[in-house]
Amino acid sequence: MADSNSKRFIDAYNRLDQGMREIYNIKPTVSFSDCVRKVSPVNTIIRKYEDDIIEYGRLRNAIVHKSGEETIAEPNTNVVEKFEQIARLICTPPRVMDTVANRAIYTVSRQTSLADILVHLFETGYSVVPVIDKSEIVGVINRKMIVETIGASIAAGVDLDDFLKLPVGEAIDLSSGSNSYEVVGSQVTIDNVLYLFQQNRKLSVVIITKNGNYNEVPIGIVVTSDTIDMQTIIDNY
Repeated sequence: MADSNSKRFIDAYNRLDQGMREIYNIKPTVSFSDCVRKVSPVNTIIRKYEDDIIEYGRLRNAIVHKSGEETIAEPNTNVVEKFEQIARLICTPPRVMDTVANRAIYTVSRQTSLADILVHLFETGYSVVPVIDKSEIVGVINRKMIVETIGASIAAGVDLDDFLKLPVGEAIDLSSGSNSYEVVGSQVTIDNVLYLFQQNRKLSVVIITKNGNYNEVPIGIVVTSDTIDMQTIIDNY
């Protein structure tokens, strides 16, 4: 026999309440609504549905009799399904490595010439590539950085043929793009990555390694254009 809407709703409420408190270390004495408000600034899912979730918390109090757990009303099926979806997104969130980042990743060393990088970007359609030096991530190279550097070199009268032969580590100041990338661990969730992009408008790529360390081999990559797919995954999760 299928569970009633009220039971499904209360189960979703309990999962979400417990999940938020465990993930963000919020004390039991904090009310459900205050818990939602505390989590909202750092969780894109909670922030997106903040008003709805608070209303659902009030609805939970309305359908459960104060003297116990006896239900005195049945919520709408659409409301129940939406609340269950929110609870799933918070308690068992989709990981980036299971979705948009599970593709081949290409890296270059500091010694790779600009010409070789340009050819690869043209052939693959990639827009950004991590740069490695002695097994450590030291920066990223993207189309904008290359165009600006080549433009400045032409304006300065530098021989373009010679310039394109230079290693990327000599031709471009990789530290200038230090705020355009982040390195995270393999367990990172879609919500975590969306939050990074929202917090840093200059962020162009999130590089994924096993434990989120710069001296590990990149195993995944997420670029700005992936945020559309990530939002679609969340909407349909």
